[in-house]
Amino acid sequence: MIRTRVFVVAVMSAAVVLVVGILVWRTITGNAAALGLAPARPQVVRIQVITALPVESWVQAAADEFNATGPKSEGATIEVEITPMDGLAALGKWERNDFAALSADVLLEDLPQEKLEALESFPTAWIADGRFLVEIANASFREQLGRDQFLNDGQYRMRPLANTLLVWGLFRSRGAPLLENLGPPSWSTFHKAAVAPTGWKELGGDPGWGNFKLAVNPVGESVGGLAAIVTAAGEYFDSTEILVEDVVDPQFDTWLTELMGAALQFSGGATSSAESVALFGYTAGDGGQFLESELLQNMEGIQNRWQEPVLLYYPKVTTWFDFPFAIWAGPETSAAQKEAALAFQSFLLSEGQQRSALEFGLRPAESGLQVSAAEGSLFEQWRRLGVEDNVSSVNVMQSLNRELLSALLRRQEMNEKR
Repeated sequence: MIRTRVFVVAVMSAAVVLVVGILVWRTITGNAAALGLAPARPQVVRIQVITALPVESWVQAAADEFNATGPKSEGATIEVEITPMDGLAALGKWERNDFAALSADVLLEDLPQEKLEALESFPTAWIADGRFLVEIANASFREQLGRDQFLNDGQYRMRPLANTLLVWGLFRSRGAPLLENLGPPSWSTFHKAAVAPTGWKELGGDPGWGNFKLAVNPVGESVGGLAAIVTAAGEYFDSTEILVEDVVDPQFDTWLTELMGAALQFSGGATSSAESVALFGYTAGDGGQFLESELLQNMEGIQNRWQEPVLLYYPKVTTWFDFPFAIWAGPETSAAQKEAALAFQSFLLSEGQQRSALEFGLRPAESGLQVSAAEGSLFEQWRRLGVEDNVSSVNVMQSLNRELLSALLRRQEMNEKR
């Protein structure tokens, strides 16, 4: 009897040891999930980063370099996917909830499998043109979901990656007579040129140039285009603070319509005023307003194709874009994805990548790094065309807010219907 009991105990002990051994082995080899006993850890953590067009080239190059290093997050390989998107288009998608964020009363564990799988394509982070876009999106999230989804503090707080600003640019041949007869580049100067009845004939240039043509980012289709209207309003009203009633003022509207009447909108694959000028030359604009980074990136193409440079001039009141890296804080993305996004954010802010930004005409987020710090810096390459190392931030134009943005978009919609 005693022997029988001993035998049974021995068999049961051996069975327990065997089961434990199998579980340990399967856990080590990642097969515990096959028994339904533990979830398998992902082998790859993929994150999608929606990225503003002005920094897309730099961020994509950084992502390629980052991915090539085989970065890890909790043992899983991180893969970064960059989705370029204009800031206005991205904001519209967030506000319409096109990405299908979960309602505040929906729990992740209650979702069916197909909806869980759909969340795999949910954006992990957004690099917007400026913080103001993220704040406008957060205002919508508070209304729809009852909370901010992009944070201003804590571990996952948004952090600016690089800087650029709006500058004036003029083809050298056009700039000489324009500046001599009308004064330094400004919206007032360009307005006078735009309404000149005989065009370049009375502006002191070659009559064969026709009328003055203004280069400006598409007003209703880009953040830079809407910022152009804000800067124009700022100059018109002599203020850095613009109200909704200012942009709908009838006299200002008439003045702005005359000014923008000189702007020709091109497609042909161009995504900015600088790219349009590089592709179409004087037909796209004798001069106008550009993002500094985009103009510097296209400067070589402009010179090679049109055999003439565009000279840079810096406005007294500046408009900046800081491209914050904002990590989605909601349950739609996993903790592993958030950590992976944080790792990529840190990579972009590393000294090596900040130096790389200079090669794309972007000013570093860290003020201690000079624009001439990198050997391939576009600032150094095109310094002779008017590039300034240090641009004053004393007089800064206000950023767009939700009410002002809505008013500008309504104005643009009404103009298109005229």
